[in-house]
Amino acid sequence: MFETSPDRQAHRVFAGVALAIMLGALEITLLMPAISSLGRTFDAPALAPLLVSGYLFTMTLTMPVYGRLSDRFGRLPCLLTAIALFILGSMTSVLADSLAQLLATRLLTGLGGGGLIALSFAVIADVIPPRQVGRYQGLISTLFAVSSVAGPLLGAALIARFDWRWLFLFKLPLGVLAMGLCWWALQGLGHRGTRSRPDHTGMVLLVLAGVAWGLSTNTAELLPALAPWQPLLIGSALLLSLLLLVQQWRHPHPVLPLRLLRERLMAMAVLLLALSEAVRLGLLVYLPLALEQQGQRPEDTSRVLLWFILSVTAGTFVSGKRIAHVGYCRPFPWAGGLLLGLGCGLLWGLVNHGLSGLWLYGGLIAAGVGIGFLIVACSIAVQNALPASQLGAGLALMNFCRSLGGTLGVIWLGWQYQQQQADWSAPVYLSLAGYGLGCLLLGFIMPDRELGNQAKNPSG
Repeated sequence: MFETSPDRQAHRVFAGVALAIMLGALEITLLMPAISSLGRTFDAPALAPLLVSGYLFTMTLTMPVYGRLSDRFGRLPCLLTAIALFILGSMTSVLADSLAQLLATRLLTGLGGGGLIALSFAVIADVIPPRQVGRYQGLISTLFAVSSVAGPLLGAALIARFDWRWLFLFKLPLGVLAMGLCWWALQGLGHRGTRSRPDHTGMVLLVLAGVAWGLSTNTAELLPALAPWQPLLIGSALLLSLLLLVQQWRHPHPVLPLRLLRERLMAMAVLLLALSEAVRLGLLVYLPLALEQQGQRPEDTSRVLLWFILSVTAGTFVSGKRIAHVGYCRPFPWAGGLLLGLGCGLLWGLVNHGLSGLWLYGGLIAAGVGIGFLIVACSIAVQNALPASQLGAGLALMNFCRSLGGTLGVIWLGWQYQQQQADWSAPVYLSLAGYGLGCLLLGFIMPDRELGNQAKNPSG
């Protein structure tokens, strides 16, 4: 017999999905330090970065699909399928003999990775009431923080001491263990699915639009012969995206439930998450570049980034516990926006005077705590506002928009970096300050709602 106490039930569910969350987060950063080595191994340095971006692309694209499928067929079958695809992708990566094969296996791994994160959050939202979710957000953030730090360190250690295949081989037993834990923890719990009209057209359009954007933005690397036709490919991607938006708005059960964004609280919370993710990724990418440009050693750069990561974790712990205590998200949306805006503004001001000293740490800590506040407050607000029947699709939409916002934000920073090679830091950090200002304004006007004390789908 399974335990029926609500607290024990919540602990068991969190223990069951914790390893799945960690694997999904770890995979995002694991290959980053090994890109150059893999490019040399396969004699294709220009294509090697696609091993990371390809996984991220597929992971983001499949999140909404998993959300909708889990609303129809249940969380547990979809989550187990995602873990199985993740294991299969890792296994085939070990057997790859060329970079093209390895890239294909990374896409397969991404098909599972999207479900690891999206469905784990949906399961937690099923069983744990919105008011109590804050208590677990600190643990979730800690998992992400540890995985973000451990990913590059582990990847660098494996590629330095072992064959590159160990980058994928070590995940196989962890994946099997994650599948076993989820099977043990989630039987009889969470949403078991409801009958609804499947959105096959939306899923196809979503995949086609994503593939079109992927090909059109990487034409020179993937399809050199089609480089002169790149504008036509971009136009096709735009047309497919427009068709997708129209179809999704009209479908009664869309894979991307865009109508949920008509609610002011939902729209602002999702936009805040997207902007804060753009700041988080932007700082993780461009702060080390700025510090190294000023002559700091990589170990010093890592120590500075650690303060930022720990600040995000601290922000989630503080806000999560406080929100669970008072039953409202206030004041963390506007406090998070204020801290993030001030932190980004301070970092922009420091660019012309050298990113060093206590002011640097002050800006990073303010931005990190602000991001932590926003992650918890906005995620809980979205979960609280979603109807039980659309919880999976709604949370997948939230994670999709958050990931997409972070990706587009970093793409804009990357374009500025390429255009201003000699003095890129000023425009890049000005854009980061703009993201922070957007969070500040949205945080002040985001509405609030009392958090519910009942789980959405405690036992299907």
